[in-house]
Amino acid sequence: MAMAIAGSIVHKSAVLLGATSMIFLSIGTASAQAFTLSNGSLEVTIREDNGAIDTVLFDKMTFFASDFFNPGAPISDFGFQNGTNTSTFVRNTTTGFTQQAVSVSSTGDSVSVTGTYTGGGANVDFTRTYSLVPDFNVLSVSTEFVNNGSDVALRYFDTFDPDQGIDQGNGFGTFNDVLSLSTDAGLATVGQATEQDGLTVVLGSLDPDVTVASGNPFQISNGNSLNNFFNAPFDGNGAFIDLGTHIGIELLLAAGKSGSFKYHHAYGQSITEAQEQFILAKSIDVPEPASVLGLLAVSAIGAGSALKRKEAMKG
Repeated sequence: MAMAIAGSIVHKSAVLLGATSMIFLSIGTASAQAFTLSNGSLEVTIREDNGAIDTVLFDKMTFFASDFFNPGAPISDFGFQNGTNTSTFVRNTTTGFTQQAVSVSSTGDSVSVTGTYTGGGANVDFTRTYSLVPDFNVLSVSTEFVNNGSDVALRYFDTFDPDQGIDQGNGFGTFNDVLSLSTDAGLATVGQATEQDGLTVVLGSLDPDVTVASGNPFQISNGNSLNNFFNAPFDGNGAFIDLGTHIGIELLLAAGKSGSFKYHHAYGQSITEAQEQFILAKSIDVPEPASVLGLLAVSAIGAGSALKRKEAMKG
């Protein structure tokens, strides 16, 4: 049953009191095909049939909401490969193409995608969990792996084509970059895509083994493009073009061992805002107690916390 809260309609909603604001995380059936996570400003839907991200809508509280990955050729896909063996490549796409069998369910304020990857004789159980970080316009994607077979070099990836400029009347192109951001939890490697008026997505991870590219290729759609991504991840260095942003990791899982990988998407109306959202959300992962009010002081330095391999773009 839908509830009217603060002038909006929230389905099966759970109310969370954050340290700085009240946030509504909703899990519902946006359609017959997708579960919804929403805080009012950021809305993410996950396909029920294959677990891929269906839509990401940001800034829904204004007239300038943008669909980030659906315009043009929709790309917000994920997949696996056993080492460099291209015949073991599988992916599940935002358009419904499904090579990896999964079960998708909603629990509380998250959506879980479970399955077993068996390419090339592998036997790896995985649970991929989507959730919104309270108080921030940030999507967390956390995956746990258990290797039930022999040793495996598991390649795991997400591939996106950011096209948020379409809803702003600015076309398909974005300024694309790969950089490092300093957070209280450590140094993160991120990919960044910004449309002409500043609307930005930053996605990345604290994992030291993460691979990130932004500005090429358009998408990871087969084993060869995945191997190229891991061998030579592309840094657009601020170039304006209509190409993709991608993230992945190669996990060396011994027989009977487990592993994990976590990354975040942060959204903002400017580069500075998106980077701040990412930095503050990652800082929550620090083990020592810290109030969100204290963390907000970090936002004063904004993009000054960005450690760029080259000169950073200006927001």
